[in-house]
Amino acid sequence: MAKNTSDDMPDKEANQAAKTLMEIKSNKSTNLGERSEESRAINSPETIYPCSEERRACFRREEALRYTQPNKAFSYTAVDGKKVVVAPLKKRGGKLFKRICHYDILKSNKPAFFTLHCLVRDAAARLPGGVGTRDEVCVLARDSQFIVEDISDSQLRKAVKGGLDRLHYEDDPCVKYEKERHRWTYLHGDRKVEDFEYDST
Repeated sequence: MAKNTSDDMPDKEANQAAKTLMEIKSNKSTNLGERSEESRAINSPETIYPCSEERRACFRREEALRYTQPNKAFSYTAVDGKKVVVAPLKKRGGKLFKRICHYDILKSNKPAFFTLHCLVRDAAARLPGGVGTRDEVCVLARDSQFIVEDISDSQLRKAVKGGLDRLHYEDDPCVKYEKERHRWTYLHGDRKVEDFEYDST
């Protein structure tokens, strides 16, 4: 039986070591790439750019109409042009239930029942395909005519974060957080106005 010579062993060990190093390097590169993608999803500038004046004006007309009848479901036009429905405001004892408002970011002349939750839900509903990051929700939230214009990005991010978290834990949540992809999904995108008729009774 042939035996390994002293010259063969270093070559085999060197080849094995090189192979191992290549695998380690490849894994590191993959992990760094994944972390980089995750970092971009969380920290990078928004991939949804501010709407044009025409599109913002269209949304604001819809928004104004929506809050003339807050006890009914409403169909918005999303950024991608699709129609998407938002639920009526919740009722208690036959009356619209007011939630805690973030008066520091909302205008004083806003509709009586327009809250942070309304702002965030409307923005999430307008995400293209119903999916986006928190920063993208912030971009769309700025389209509202009921938000203070000079609010800082950090103030808005904090408010939107709180709004998304609360919406996430409602009995019939309209948003869901995908931890692996660091993004939010609007869950009511496939619903119709008729699906919310029970809320307006």
